[in-house]
Amino acid sequence: MRKNMWVTVLVGILALSVILSACSGGSNGNTSSGTGAKEQTTDKTSAQVVKLKIWGGVPEENGPGDVVANWNANNPEVQVEYVRYVNDDSGNTKLDTALISQTNAPDIFISYGETYFNRRMNAGMTASLDELIQKAGFDVDAVIGNDNVIRQDGQIFYLPAMKQISMVLFNETALTAAGEPLPTDWTWDDYVALAGKLTNNGVFGSFIEAPGEILPKILLTLKQPQDSYYDAEGLSSFGSDAVEKGMQLQKQLYDEKSMVSWPESISSNLKPYSELFTGQANMILGGTHLMRYVKNTQEFPREFKVAFAPNPQYAKGEKVNIAGFNDLISINSNSAHKEEAMSFISWYLTEGNTAMIPGGRIPTNKQADMDEVVELFVGEAEDFINVESLKQVLSIDYVFPKQVKSVAYAELTKILTEESEKYMMNAQSLEQAMEKVKARADQAIQAESK
Repeated sequence: MRKNMWVTVLVGILALSVILSACSGGSNGNTSSGTGAKEQTTDKTSAQVVKLKIWGGVPEENGPGDVVANWNANNPEVQVEYVRYVNDDSGNTKLDTALISQTNAPDIFISYGETYFNRRMNAGMTASLDELIQKAGFDVDAVIGNDNVIRQDGQIFYLPAMKQISMVLFNETALTAAGEPLPTDWTWDDYVALAGKLTNNGVFGSFIEAPGEILPKILLTLKQPQDSYYDAEGLSSFGSDAVEKGMQLQKQLYDEKSMVSWPESISSNLKPYSELFTGQANMILGGTHLMRYVKNTQEFPREFKVAFAPNPQYAKGEKVNIAGFNDLISINSNSAHKEEAMSFISWYLTEGNTAMIPGGRIPTNKQADMDEVVELFVGEAEDFINVESLKQVLSIDYVFPKQVKSVAYAELTKILTEESEKYMMNAQSLEQAMEKVKARADQAIQAESK
């Protein structure tokens, strides 16, 4: 979407928030008037301390609290405060409003996924980092890899802090009982076949979260890792045979009773980790973000070990991982302390985010010690984890998706979900689903491109 359109939308959001604020009562007069303002104090030393504010979506107890404590203990001249926002529509609107109004706004903020990031970049909220990176002496290629950072008009507006890896988690006892080896090089056809073998005694062989992780989207990403929603002509790629195959395979899982039904999954708000750990499913599609649940044997007591396999591929021999780089760190374009903010980001990306590993976040730092990463991941839960299988999955040299284009992206996701659901629920044929999903997606792209 064009920049002026985003600005209009976000200014409207801000105007509404101001009206609501005025209706709720007066101010106590202590609201900051801008980003990075130094606190007034009679102490000369305290007055020279730069105070940075960071907004992120991870609960403080899952790593950010330790990150901030570690930095503040060693950098008395630049002190950091972490503010958590909930990474949903409401929370992201709250962040956008703060960035527009510059009232208690962050100097540094983290966007989760390219869609939210692109919205902020197009609205002018993100500072160009190139000069700041150079001044800080941060080597993007050595730490993250130039190919893993998407540039806009040749400039860098964010740096990714987390490498999320998608994988399949197993009840190892059930897998052994079925006489099946842990998969390594496998496809989604293999997954569906294995799900049937793992379905027994009232336990489903598989669980894939609907509507968030649906096979039409996953197989399309596997076949076309970059800008998977768009074809060479700039329209949607939803006519791809990957979308069709994804719909067929997911419906097969439902029809063969290898997975809880689509409506029950949604109405009961079922989550992959709870389905595995409560014995409702023997195999789930998940990722490194689930490690904190894997280790939580108090809330989810179990007798079996969790084993790990790479996510299935579109075709054997491929190494596409459907997760990728996230925790996109940007600097507020209106921050008064951009250089100090960049110093913190440099430290965070090279060593500071080690404190985030126990919560399931792998650093994007290419020099990170994978043995140390696995050790921090596992913690004291070694008796409940097949450590070697986890290490093998994390050590694969994956191809990760890239999303450069974002025209009508959220609407396209909605369309793909809606038409897939109608097919899964037998409300339309596969042919009708494919025809409608392509037509609706093309119309959405054309409408937003005008």
